[in-house]
Amino acid sequence: MAPLAVLLVFLLAGVAHIEAAVTNEDIRLAILQIVNVVRSTDDKLERHEYRDRAVGEQLKKGMINIDKRIKLLDPLKGTVSRLDERLAAVETFLMQRDEKKQAQTQKMYEAVLDVQKNLPEMLDQLKNEIIAQIGSHQPPAQIMEPQMSKKDFERVEKEVVGKIDKVSSTIDKMESELNKMREDNRHLNDINSKSNENLEKVKRQLDMSEQLLSRYENRLAEFNKVPELNQGNFKEQDEWKNNFLKALDSQKSYVNDVLNDLRTIQAKVDRLPQKQDLDDAQNTTMEKLEEIKDQAQHTPAQTAQLLIPPIEGLRGEINQTGEDINDKINQLSDIAANLADGFSTNYEKIRKEIQGLGRMEQVVVQTADNVMDTKRRVEYGVHQILAEIARQMKEGAKDINQGISDRFDTFEFSILDEESGALANLTSKIGEDIHQVWRQIGIMHQQMTQSSDTLAKLQNQTDQYVNGSLNVMDNMKGKVGQITGRMKEVEEKLELFE
Repeated sequence: MAPLAVLLVFLLAGVAHIEAAVTNEDIRLAILQIVNVVRSTDDKLERHEYRDRAVGEQLKKGMINIDKRIKLLDPLKGTVSRLDERLAAVETFLMQRDEKKQAQTQKMYEAVLDVQKNLPEMLDQLKNEIIAQIGSHQPPAQIMEPQMSKKDFERVEKEVVGKIDKVSSTIDKMESELNKMREDNRHLNDINSKSNENLEKVKRQLDMSEQLLSRYENRLAEFNKVPELNQGNFKEQDEWKNNFLKALDSQKSYVNDVLNDLRTIQAKVDRLPQKQDLDDAQNTTMEKLEEIKDQAQHTPAQTAQLLIPPIEGLRGEINQTGEDINDKINQLSDIAANLADGFSTNYEKIRKEIQGLGRMEQVVVQTADNVMDTKRRVEYGVHQILAEIARQMKEGAKDINQGISDRFDTFEFSILDEESGALANLTSKIGEDIHQVWRQIGIMHQQMTQSSDTLAKLQNQTDQYVNGSLNVMDNMKGKVGQITGRMKEVEEKLELFE
C-alpha cells in the first residue's frame, strides 16, 4: 500500500508542474481589468446623472425666479391700468371743462362783439335823437315860468354823471378782472410748465421702466443659458416701483392743482360783467335821457339855452365814454382771444402728453406681453432641453451599453484567440497525461486486485494460524488447568504432611 500511495503522489505532482501558456495570474489580471472598466463606466454614468440633476435644479430655480419676477410685474400691470383709468378720467374732465370754457368764452366774445358793433350806432342814434328833439323844439309865445329849476338840472346832471361814473367804474372793474385773468393765465402757464416737467419725469420713469424691462429680457436670455438668482434686480425693481408710484402721486397732486386753478379761473370769469349788465346800464342811460328829453319838451327857451352847453358837454363825454368803452372792449376781445388761444394750446399740450402717456402704457403692456411670450418660450425651450437631454441620455446609455458589450466581446475574443492554441496544447497534454494516469491506475488496479487476492490468501492463512493457535491455547489452557489442579492437590497434600 505505501509504495502505491507514494507513486500516486509523484504522478499528481508531475501533472501540477506541467508548463501552461495561460496561468491563473493572467486570468486574475484580466478579471481585475474588466472590474476596473465597469467601475470607471459606473463613475462616468454617475457623473453624467449628477450633471443632469444639477442642470435640472438650475432650470427649476430659473423657472421659480421667472415666476417671482412675473408675480412682481402683476402689481405693475394693475398700477398701469389704474393710471390709465385716472388719465382717462382727467382727460374727460379736462375735455368737458375745456368745452365749457370755450362755450363761455365764445358767448363772452360774441357779447363783446355785439356791444362793440351796436354801441356806436346806439350812441349816434341817441345823439341824433337829442339833436332832433332840441332842433324841433319851438319856444312858446308866452314866457312861462320854468318848470325845471337849476337845482333839478344839477341833480339830473349829477345822476347822469353818476351813471357814467358807474359805467367807467364797471369798465375799470372789467380791466382789473382782465388783469387778474392775465395773472391767472400766467399762473396757469406756470402750472402747465410744472405739469410738463412732471410729465417729463414720468417719461424718464417710463424710460427707466423700459431699461429695467430690457435688463429683464437680458436676464431671461442669460437664464436660458445658466439661471442664477440675483436679489439686486428685485431691489432695483422695488425702488423703480416706489419711484414710479411717487411720480404718479406727484402728478396727481399737480393735476389737482391745475383743476383747482381752472375752477378759480372759472369763478373769476363768471364774475365778469355779462351782456345783461351792459344792457341794463345802457337801458338805464336811455331812460335817464328820455326823462331829460321829456323834461326838455316842457321847458322854455331859456331852459333850452341853459341845457345846450351841458348837453353838448354830456354829448362829448358820451362820445369820449363810447370811445373808451370801444377801446376797453377791443382790449377785452384781444385778451379773450389770447385766453382762448392759451386754453387751446394748453389743452393741446395736455392732450399730447396724455396721448404720450397712453402710448407709454401701451409700451408697458406690450413689454408685459413680450415678457409673457418670453416666459412661454423659455418654458418651451426648457421642455425641449429636457426632452433632448432624455433622448441624449437614452442614446448615450445605448451607446455605452453597446460599447461595453462590444468591448467585452472583443476582450473575450482576444483572450480566446490568444489562448486557444495554448489551451488546445494544454488539453492534449493533459489528455495524454490523464491517459497515462488511467493506464497506471489500471495497472495499479490490477496490482491492487492481485494484492487483495494475496491479502485474502494471507488472511485465510492468518485465520487458520489464529484458529490453530487458539486451539493450541485452549489445549494449553486445559493443560494449565489440570496442572493447577494438580498443584493444588500437591499443596493440599503438602499441607497435610506438615
